[in-house]
Formats: sequence, C-alpha cells, structure tokens
Amino acid sequence: MIGLYPAIQHYAEHHLSVSPLHSLYIEEVGNPDGIPLLFLHDGPGKGVLADDRRLFDPKLYRIILFDQRGCGRSQPYACIEDNTTQDLLQDISAILTLLDIRRCVLFGEGWGATLALLYSLNHRDKIQGLILHSLFLARNQDLTWQFSASGGAAQLFPEHFNQLVSRANGRDYGALLSAYSQLLVSDNEIEKMAAAKAWVEWQVQIGNPHPEFRSKVDLIDADVALSMSTLQCHYFSKNCFISDNYIFKCLDSLSHLPMIMVHGRFDISNPLGPTYELCQHLPFAQLFIVPYAGHFDCEPGMIDALRKATELMAEIIAFEFVSD
Repeated sequence: MIGLYPAIQHYAEHHLSVSPLHSLYIEEVGNPDGIPLLFLHDGPGKGVLADDRRLFDPKLYRIILFDQRGCGRSQPYACIEDNTTQDLLQDISAILTLLDIRRCVLFGEGWGATLALLYSLNHRDKIQGLILHSLFLARNQDLTWQFSASGGAAQLFPEHFNQLVSRANGRDYGALLSAYSQLLVSDNEIEKMAAAKAWVEWQVQIGNPHPEFRSKVDLIDADVALSMSTLQCHYFSKNCFISDNYIFKCLDSLSHLPMIMVHGRFDISNPLGPTYELCQHLPFAQLFIVPYAGHFDCEPGMIDALRKATELMAEIIAFEFVSD
C-alpha cells in the first residue's frame, strides 16, 4: 500500500465573492509552478477535508481546493438560495479567472465528478484532463437507486432504509426528499439535527457498510452533517438542475479528453455499472476498478488507485506537451 502523501499546509488562501450572497473559500497547495489541478469535492455539501490535499504529489501539481457554495468555510453556511448546478459551474470559471489559470486538470469525487463532466462539456478548451472518482451521473435512476424503497440500495440494506424513511410520509424518493427538506429547515433544533444525522448515517451505510466506516458516523461534525443533508435534499429534489441523462446524451463532446476513472467495486452509493458503461463510449478514458473498495477515498486500496491515477495523468500531460 502506498498511502497518502505527507501532510501539507496551503501556501495561499482566497475568499472570492461569487454573488451578492455567496463567498467561496479557496486554498492553494503544492507547487505554484506545477500542473494546475482543481479539486471538486463530493456532496453536494461535503466540503474540503485536510486529507484531500494529500492525494496529490505536491511537487507535480498546483492543487486548488475550494468549498462549494453553502459548505465548509464558504459563506453563508448550508444556504440553498442562489445555489444551483449552474451557479457552481460558473464558480469554477470564476476561480480559474481569479488564479489566472488557462487550462487545468479537474479532479472530481462523486458529485464533484458530475460537476467536472458538466463543466468540461462547455469549456473543453480549459481542460487538460479529468480524474473522476466514484462517478455520480445525477440521473433519475441514480436517485431512485439511493432513495427509493424499490432502489438497489434499499434492497441491500432494508433495515437501514427503514430507519431513514421512518421520518418521512412515503417510501418513494420524491416523498422522502420532500419530508427531509422540511425537517432540515425546522425551527426545532433537535429535530433538525436528528434528521441530518439520519441522512448521513444512510450515506455512510451505502458508501461502505464495513463496521469501520459505520463507526465514523459519530465523528462527523454536526455542521458537515447539516450542510450535506440540506444541500443534497435541495439538489436531489430538483434532479440536480439538469435534464435526465444529460451527460450520456452529450458524450461526443468529451471524446477527445484524457480521462481516468477510479471506482470501487463495492460502492453501493454510486454503483460501478454506469461508470463502466460511460467508459465504453470514451476512447481516451481509462477505468481503474478497486477490487474491495466502496465509495470513500480514505480506503487503503482507493488511496493507492487515486495516487496512481494522478501520477498517470501527469505523465499523459507531459507526453502531450512534448508532442506539441
């Protein structure tokens, strides 16, 4: 096992106003003259963690990390106003402009991988390559898989799903998301935080059911639980603000891009099948399947695969530079 790179501090931080309401926290890590890489965290609403910096070789990459609207150190916290997929895509352009970056690698995890693909569809000239971990395609069937009684996740973990829906008035994903959207803005603080914790417990369960990860639920910060649950309900109840199957319909626009996908075989949250199918339609895409891993990047096998993916992407970019 290779493991993470050593802990590292950021060498610059920025606070970028992207609307009259929202301000983003941004930090830069690694080599200021390295390959620019923009890290797009999972969620919506997860925010950046300190160990996210450690997935990348700090000698090779200029690593830019930021908390998306409504989470982490960005302000205001857990705010759903002026917070749509289109807003987040505009924020990526604003960050690249602020830092005078003309082209970069996008590294996306889960929801961040969704954003990476969506951004690349309309800004192909700005992207050198994509590294996509545990890809989420934001289709109706993906939401049904996670949040409906008839979905695959509920079929695998019916007792845990029952705990999730015990706070809702129905078992289909529309009723579930509607109920939690109300609970998470309740004036009753105890009720609100109980709903946030129940939501996060379900996400951890389907991400990796191993007891090691189940035990980490109690370690999740209450603010993180609230931002994740609130923003995910907001986005998922609106089909992530994109038309169904949008990414698959636009694949031809991505066929030229170097792309490395890394996916755990036992990721129940975002199953491997859609990633595998996507890869078959992209001639420059490579897929690393991690045999015993689930959804999270903190799993040992996943850490090794992600590090290898970032090293391979640097080699691809260096080769293209020499070829030009």
